[in-house]
Amino acid sequence: MIKYFLIITSLSFIIFINCSENNVMLDLKSFEWKNRILVIGGDDSKYQIQFDNLEVNKNEYIDRDMVVILINKDESKISYDGFKGFKNLDFDSTLSIKKRFNFEDFNLILIGKDGGVKYNTNEPVKINKIFEIIDKMPMRMQEIKERN
Repeated sequence: MIKYFLIITSLSFIIFINCSENNVMLDLKSFEWKNRILVIGGDDSKYQIQFDNLEVNKNEYIDRDMVVILINKDESKISYDGFKGFKNLDFDSTLSIKKRFNFEDFNLILIGKDGGVKYNTNEPVKINKIFEIIDKMPMRMQEIKERN
């Protein structure tokens, strides 16, 4: 009996390790004062329209210290590098974000480095509009000034 218990425990541990390696556990507070977060979620055609609008120079995201989180019914993923790569979010992180921002239909939310919501819409927008909003933020203007 103990032998079977040890085998089951070992297998459970291995499954847990494999699952956690493939999925990112996420705490939005960990990005405060480091990154701006663009959260896009939904399960309808607006989500696809918005996703198609995200394709621009990937360095534009990196230059603005942006992390992008995409949430739909099939998957939740995060890009730290301007869409060069994605990592899957774990179930609990996805659920937490959905609850915090009340994702029922399409929603796009921009979170500033201070952790506050800077823009929230339930309609798709051109990504350049998001960049314009960011570029008008005092912290972003200071970043641009320091880089020049």
